[in-house]
Amino acid sequence: MTELMISNGNVVFQTEGRLLQELGERLVASPEVALVELVKNSYDADSASCDVSIIKLPIQTDTVSFGDEGVHTVEGDSELEDVLSIVDTGHGMTLDEFKARWMTIATSHKTMENISPRYGRRRTGQKGIGRFAVRFLGDHLTLTSIAEDKTLQKKTKVVAVFCWPNLDRETDIREAKIPYKVFEVDPSTPTGTELRIRKLKHPPSFITGSKFRADVLKIVSPLAGLESGRFSDRVEINHDKDPGFRTVLPSSIEAEADNLDIAKKVLDRCWARLTIDLSASKNQVTYKVTFNVIPGSTKLIVPLSSAISNGLVADLRFFPRRAGVFRDQGINGSAAWAWVRENVGVAIIDHGFRIKPYGFEDDDWLSVDADNAHSRRDWRSKIAVENFQIAPEIKPRPKENPALNIATNFQLIGAVFVESAPAALSASNKDLTPSMDREGFLSNEAFEQLVDIVRGGLEFLANEDKKLLLLEEERKAKEAAKSARADFRAAVQYIEKSQTLTEGDKSRLILHYTGLAAKLDEVESYDRDARRKLETMSLLGAVAGFMTHEATRIVAGLQEALEKIQLLAKRDPSLTVLVNDIQESYDAFRAQMDYTSAFINAVHLDAKITFKSAAQIKRVIDKFGHFAKERGIVVECEVDPTIEAPPIALPIYSGILLNLYTNALKAILAAESLALVPKIVFRGWNEPKWHIVEVLDTGIGIPPELHKRIFDPLFTTTSRLNNPLGSGMGLGLSLVDELLSQLKGKIEIVDPPSGFATCIRIALPRS
Repeated sequence: MTELMISNGNVVFQTEGRLLQELGERLVASPEVALVELVKNSYDADSASCDVSIIKLPIQTDTVSFGDEGVHTVEGDSELEDVLSIVDTGHGMTLDEFKARWMTIATSHKTMENISPRYGRRRTGQKGIGRFAVRFLGDHLTLTSIAEDKTLQKKTKVVAVFCWPNLDRETDIREAKIPYKVFEVDPSTPTGTELRIRKLKHPPSFITGSKFRADVLKIVSPLAGLESGRFSDRVEINHDKDPGFRTVLPSSIEAEADNLDIAKKVLDRCWARLTIDLSASKNQVTYKVTFNVIPGSTKLIVPLSSAISNGLVADLRFFPRRAGVFRDQGINGSAAWAWVRENVGVAIIDHGFRIKPYGFEDDDWLSVDADNAHSRRDWRSKIAVENFQIAPEIKPRPKENPALNIATNFQLIGAVFVESAPAALSASNKDLTPSMDREGFLSNEAFEQLVDIVRGGLEFLANEDKKLLLLEEERKAKEAAKSARADFRAAVQYIEKSQTLTEGDKSRLILHYTGLAAKLDEVESYDRDARRKLETMSLLGAVAGFMTHEATRIVAGLQEALEKIQLLAKRDPSLTVLVNDIQESYDAFRAQMDYTSAFINAVHLDAKITFKSAAQIKRVIDKFGHFAKERGIVVECEVDPTIEAPPIALPIYSGILLNLYTNALKAILAAESLALVPKIVFRGWNEPKWHIVEVLDTGIGIPPELHKRIFDPLFTTTSRLNNPLGSGMGLGLSLVDELLSQLKGKIEIVDPPSGFATCIRIALPRS
């Protein structure tokens, strides 16, 4: 049968009245957020304030009518009910504006007209549905708005009444009727808008509760004293001067004034201040850390291409509980710390308003509290990892590891200022975008960058703070040493003048105190040298990661070049000798690369397996087999082939043995002359609780007085420049010591058997 078209045309979407309920109740997460959406409308209307209060009015029925003056009157009981009143002194709405803006769902006028007409404020509304937050707060709304109507050339008052339950019952939202009236008012009448919300869905006490007030004021009144940089600018060309904006809640005026006063005093007296400036136009982020206890500041500038189109500015204050933070500062310490406790957290301020949940109670969007609880020993942000790495030797040391020094939310007061791009104007969905329920941002590329940038700043602060603390410790140690020297001198003078001591006793005691003073000088010198080496190691950590990556690329290029030269050598035999020399150099370089990679892998890998110890030791020996053979060094493995190593990550085991092996090679090459045959021997066995491996060599040996210091970072006994394996940097044994410590193992220098100069023994637990 041939199909016949019966009809055609276009259809349109139809929506029921309960869509308004969905918009009001599903897209708003809490009463605080709902109220703030209405406060934002006041701000965008160029109001100087928004007054929120609970007033008493007669209980009304659902049947609405208007009196002559425009205020609706209803037949019903004379009992009183609580009504939420929200009043502003902005420019108000004419009837045309009320119809085109308030009555248009998801209007885009704030996106297209993003600067307010009177004060040039950057408007905060984005999706055009914030007004339906009223639906979340109560069932009935009376809107009264007074504005200058330029079309009518007179001042008008628009009054409209909304009964949300009645609207919900409409099957077609286009049939929903909102009654209104327009009145002419005296030209001297102030402009502005009042919302009266009845039949509240939450007990009226919620708005007068201290927690609610605090939450709302945190959102609408970012802490005074924090600098928002370029985001504080108003567009004042062809606009009046902005008088500012404040929100008044019941019983909040005096408390707010007191709060602003103490805020400035406390913030100015923080221990340290961190500022962050992400400039999208310059493709860089600038960090600056300033301490109140020392002059000047430290800067870090990092090139960064960001998806945050408008960039960001952050101002964070650090309040560790350290002695003297508020001492002699003209402020009561107890009151100051109480204020800090009430205002801690790192907020995000978008278009001048604080975004939940960032920085509120129990929020940890920067993961600082979680990392503190788990004693995280490494940086989390890419910024920190790429710009100021923590050396592997430092990570296990709590007193030196700056990652353990990161500020927690209970020590921070600050804000990150941004301007999210409206979806309609955003060049990419990767930009900062508020979530639909008005709580937080969408988790996308821009938000992930924001977290990494701010976290990186806190890690920069922790790094600089740790340096400052170590310098303070050094200063105190110097003062103690100076005091001790004075005590020594006084003791010597007393002994010299003593009438009761014999000359022999005097000489003995003076020699003793003189020796103590010399020891003190030695310790102080060693401590100073150790701190300098600590800074060097931090730099080496970043350099090593880069060099290993680059060297891997170079090895690949060398291998490709070697293969091409080998092909040429088949055509021209005269190149054979050259090819063999290049092959030998390549193998040596590749062995060094494997050696370095073994240690780097040991830091990141922890897959534990069991294996035969002798087989792995022989593989390690083979890494530098040609090198040893060429120099007449005998290398032997005296480990029973059946001996098993305990469960351990193979790169760690290999890395430890490689280090001991190369140290033994260097020790032999460093000797001016060898009284013994150049030889290295690996020995190993299993005891009931321990797996033992010893490395013996006939090199220069280690004096007994250096047995303890040999494991210190950057301490070396093989620093000769003519060593083919390079001068020792003193990092290897320190790394081995730390790795074994983490594995609950140990390393020690033991007396070597006859015929050897040194014996280093490692012990790994078998279970």
